[in-house]
Amino acid sequence: MNVLLSHVSLEPLFYGVLLAAGVFSILSKLLRGQFFVLAVEVITFFVVFSMHKGTLTGGLSAAICALIVGLLIKPFLRIFK
Repeated sequence: MNVLLSHVSLEPLFYGVLLAAGVFSILSKLLRGQFFVLAVEVITFFVVFSMHKGTLTGGLSAAICALIVGLLIKPFLRIFK
């Protein structure tokens, strides 16, 4: 019974959900007019993706890093005000 499920990989599903979350995060910031946070998130993705030379693993780590930075940049900047 478990033979059919042994070759199923959930990594592409996780990767797709993560990238979709990134797209929705960017659209949300664009529609709310949070252009500074949007720029920081996009630049973070680009820098991390470039550091990993455009690999699939690099894209995943760049997406995770950009989402974390996008979520935490505003509270981080409030600390220094």
